[in-house]
Formats: sequence, structure tokens, C-alpha cells
Amino acid sequence: MQITSWGEVALDKRGLKSLMRRAGTEIAAKTRRLISQSGGSGRYYAGGGGSGYRGSYRAEGYYASAPGEPPVRVTGTLRGSLRVYPYPNGNGFAVRERAFYALFLEAGAHGGGNPYGGKLGAASRAAGRRRRHRARGRYQARVLLPRPSLDRVTAETEADLDRRVKAALEKGLTWRQTKNV
Repeated sequence: MQITSWGEVALDKRGLKSLMRRAGTEIAAKTRRLISQSGGSGRYYAGGGGSGYRGSYRAEGYYASAPGEPPVRVTGTLRGSLRVYPYPNGNGFAVRERAFYALFLEAGAHGGGNPYGGKLGAASRAAGRRRRHRARGRYQARVLLPRPSLDRVTAETEADLDRRVKAALEKGLTWRQTKNV
């Protein structure tokens, strides 16, 4: 091997930062679209959904999503909670669903609930004991199977993103000669 000149490889990260910001925004937009377009094919809930004190309550019933399908838009809280965080150094980005229940939907959950029907106050201890004995055989642990949306969109766009990052890196790399030998 013969070295004819000394130099350094420089990376201009402006294009990479821009690409990461755009890619995160595209993934968030595709996830929002997926949640908006998903139709419920799971269990029917006759009561409304959402929270009355936040102003997003819907009185009519709705069909929830089936396991493995993206969540159904009931109030728009999950869809509205999507945020994109590009890394300051330009090396990547994060897309997060900020609603507290987003991880439960994305990954699934197990458990929850009270097998005895609620808290027991001092005035109702005797009634609580009777209720506890009555409810003992009917309690079952609740299981929420995953309803992925963000993971699904990320997996679909992964190949395209890899191609775009490779192109941005090739465009941003430059060779600069520092001294001759």
C-alpha cells in the first residue's frame, strides 16, 4: 500500500439532520393516518369512550380494534399525542406516543382490576367481606393483546429509511487533503 497524500474525511451533517427530521415527521404522519383509518373489528363497547373532563368524550358506542390491528380512533387523544424528537447531533430521531396508555396498546398488558369490587371503607367492612366471598370464583385476570401502530409503520418504512440515510451519508462525505508526502 502506498499513501500519496494525507487527508481527512469530513461529514457535513446538515443533510442528515434534515433527513432525520423529515423521516420522523413522515413516520408520525403515517401512524396518524393508520389510526384514523382503522376500523374496529373487535369487541363492541356500548358506553362512550374518552374523558368527559377533557372534552373528548363521545357518548355513542364503538367497536374496539382486534388484537394485532392498529388501535381505533375514539377521541383522537392517542393520535394527537404523537411527537417527533430529532436528535441534536443529527444521528437519529425518536417518534413517541405521549398518551399514558400508548405502551399498553403497542406492547400489550396483563392484569389490573380489583377482584373484590373496589376499596372497602370503614362503614362497609362487613358488606365487603360478603362481597369478597361472593366474587371469589368470578374473577379473571384481564389481558390486553398488542395493537401495534407505531411499530408497524416503523417496520414498513425501515428499508426506505436505510436507503435514504445511505444516500445522505454519501452526499455529505468529503475528502480534504491536509499535506503531501
